Amino acid sequence: MEKIKLLIVDDIAQTRKDITRLLYFEDDMTVVGEAADGAEALGKIAELQPDVVLMDINMPQTDGITATEKACQLYPDVAVVIISIQSESEYLKKAMVAGARDYLVKPLSSEEMAATIRAVYKQQQLRAKLIKNCADLPIPGVKEEVVHKEQAVFSGAGDLGSRSEEKALGHVTVLFSGKGGAGKTTIATNLAVVIAQQGKKRVALVDFDLQFGDIAVMLNLTEGKSIGDLAQEEGLLTPMRMDCYLIRHFSGVDILPAPLFPQDAEYVKPNHAEQILRLLKESYDYIIVDTAATFDEITLLALDMADLIHLVVTRDITTIKNAKTSLKIMESLNYRDKIRVVLNRSDQDLGVEIADLEKGLEITVAHQITSDEKTATSAINKGVPLVLSHPAAEISRSFRRLGERIISGRRVLIGERQGKGMISRIFSL
Repeated sequence: MEKIKLLIVDDIAQTRKDITRLLYFEDDMTVVGEAADGAEALGKIAELQPDVVLMDINMPQTDGITATEKACQLYPDVAVVIISIQSESEYLKKAMVAGARDYLVKPLSSEEMAATIRAVYKQQQLRAKLIKNCADLPIPGVKEEVVHKEQAVFSGAGDLGSRSEEKALGHVTVLFSGKGGAGKTTIATNLAVVIAQQGKKRVALVDFDLQFGDIAVMLNLTEGKSIGDLAQEEGLLTPMRMDCYLIRHFSGVDILPAPLFPQDAEYVKPNHAEQILRLLKESYDYIIVDTAATFDEITLLALDMADLIHLVVTRDITTIKNAKTSLKIMESLNYRDKIRVVLNRSDQDLGVEIADLEKGLEITVAHQITSDEKTATSAINKGVPLVLSHPAAEISRSFRRLGERIISGRRVLIGERQGKGMISRIFSL
């Protein structure tokens, strides 16, 4: 039986010894080496080629987070498990963003550690197999007419109107906010889940916040590729190839995450985004798209291809000011008829009444989502959508009502322009 090769990285020699001792009786594992800091660990990985690295987070010189990030870039076939005395969610998030496959809190037990090692090793093996399968595409022997159809669709040369009438193109909902922190990612994530559950339809969730997208972290997705990897693929983008990059969440939603590292966002060009959305519209009933808080080329393309735009706002002056500016830009692009304002944390009293907000924006609030910071934060830390972890909460009911509106095809009428109120006088442009 081939054993799982382990590298133990910790600046305390006794800790390394204790971990080795805890794993001594695991027949399917062997410790092939040790390192005292992150820099030494990178050298040992190159030399020993371990399967799994147990990496301490707090070390002198090169810390565990930095070493993990570099290891994942240089040695993608190696799985890193962070070990730390820190249990705060911020450390966990940093570890996941760096590319760690799991996170263990000291003191460690032999059972938990061994189970984690086996799990991440198995995931890494499946991931390697998936990458190999994807690298072999397109598959020889595929009928020429099928390949021709895919080429027509994804080169932009095909006539989308000539497709079979048996299935309509998927419905694209884009979430946008001109200011970070409004909660659009939480809304996008939970909205995708409720539509998948209520409508029993195929739902894709796309993270077009390419530099700082959090959907993968919020859903605890540590495996699979991202849109950055997809953009670097050579050759034709086909449905079969696309499937290799979508991560199936246990809720039934298929997810295309943002790049793990912000610098990888530069690989994603507008033509990539357009091909991805066209392909998803062919294959899925609903596509939910989260965007960056800026009108970059990718965001503008998503807005242009959207059937519905949810402009997420909160009842604070700065967000309202940015929403006002965003509305004017989108109006100039003729998007007004597909914009719906979603008021997040609607029951928070921040000094601006909803009626004044509507007058200032000159548009009626289409949907309100209540505030429940404690429940929302708990769900994010667990990596489970709020509508699944706390289905009876009022905020979950808000998400379900929003999902029902999209599924039923209801349209909330855009309000008549009203006289300028307080907000309009402050932010008239």
